[in-house]
Amino acid sequence: MIIFWVAFAAIIVFFLQAKIFHKYALRQIGYERQFQKRVSYRGETIELVEQLTNAKWLPVPWMRVESQLSSDLRFHRQDNLEVSSGKLLQNHKSFFTLMPYTKITRRHRIVCRKRGWYKLQSVTMTAGDLLGFLHQTKQIALNGELIVYPTPAEVPVHELPSHSWQGELSVRRWIVEDPFVVMGTREYRSGDTYKMVNWKATARTGNLQVHQYDYTADRRLMVYLNAEDNESMWRSINDEELIERGIEWAAGAAQAVIQGGMETGFCTNMPIIGEFGSTFVEPRSGGGHLTDIFEVMAKLELVRTEPFADLLTREADSGYSQRDVLVISSFWNDQLELQADRLRRNGNAVVHWKLTPNPVQEQAGEAG
Repeated sequence: MIIFWVAFAAIIVFFLQAKIFHKYALRQIGYERQFQKRVSYRGETIELVEQLTNAKWLPVPWMRVESQLSSDLRFHRQDNLEVSSGKLLQNHKSFFTLMPYTKITRRHRIVCRKRGWYKLQSVTMTAGDLLGFLHQTKQIALNGELIVYPTPAEVPVHELPSHSWQGELSVRRWIVEDPFVVMGTREYRSGDTYKMVNWKATARTGNLQVHQYDYTADRRLMVYLNAEDNESMWRSINDEELIERGIEWAAGAAQAVIQGGMETGFCTNMPIIGEFGSTFVEPRSGGGHLTDIFEVMAKLELVRTEPFADLLTREADSGYSQRDVLVISSFWNDQLELQADRLRRNGNAVVHWKLTPNPVQEQAGEAG
C-alpha cells in the first residue's frame, strides 16, 4: 500500500512539474544574438555572440536554441553546439541550463568562407520540464547582419602607380597618357589616332610623327567586371568560383589605385541583392569610397543582368573622356574590342585583364 501511495505521489509531482515548466519555462527569458562586428573580409574569423537571460525565480532545466545561417559561415567545433550543414544553409542548435536570475553569454567562432551579405533572421527556443515530457516553443525575430568583403587580390602592383597623384605633378602611370600635356614627339605606332599626328614634326623629319604625351594626376580609373564566364552563357553563371575571383581582382585594383590617391569607380553586369539592374559606382577617392566599393562588391548577386557588350556600349555612348578603363573579363571578342575602341576614341585608355583560374597573368589592350 505504501508503494502505491509513493507511486501515486510521484505521478502527481511529475505532472505538476511538467505543467509548471510548460507554462513558465519561457517566461521572462531574454535572448540576444549579434555578430562581433558588422563587416569582415573573406577568410577572417569573427565571433557570433549569444546572450540568454532568465529573469525569474524558476530555473530552466534545459533549453534548446535553433537557427539557420548560411553554410558559407563555418562554425568552429564547440561543446553544447550541434551543427548540421547543407549546401546552402546550416542548422545549428545550442543547449543551455538556466538557473534563476542568471545571464549566460556564449561566443561562437565563425570563419567567413565567402564574401556576401548575411542576415540573422530568427531563432526558435524550446524549453521543458525536468524529464522532457512537455515542452514549449517560442520564436524570436533578429535583425543583425554581417557584410563580408571580398579579399582584395594581389594584382600586378608594379604596373600600378608607384606613388600618389597630387595636383598637376607628372607621375608614373600604369595605363594612360594625358592628351593635354605634350612633352615631345615620337614616331607613329599602330593604334595611334590621326588627331595625335604632329604635322610640323612630320614635315620636318619626313616620317609620320605623333605627339608624345606626359602622365599627370587628373585622370580617373573605371573598373569593369564581366559576369559572363563564357561567350555563350545566358543569365545563370556557371563558373561561380571564376567570377568570385574576378570580384577579388577588381577589389585589388580599386584598393591599390585609391590608396595611391586616384579616383576609382566600379561597374559590373551583376545586381546588388534585392535589385535588378547592373551595378555602377561613380569614381571618387578616399578610404570611405573604397569601403563603399567593397560593400557593393560584398552585396553582388551572381546573376547576369545584361550582356557585357551592351553595358560597354552604353558606357561608350555616354561620351565620357580622360579616364583609364580596366576591363576584367574571361574572354575578349570583336564586340568588346569595338566598344573598347570607341572608348579610346573618346579620349580614354582601355586595358583588358583576362580572367583566369590563376593570378593575373595576361593583359591585352593598348593605351590610347
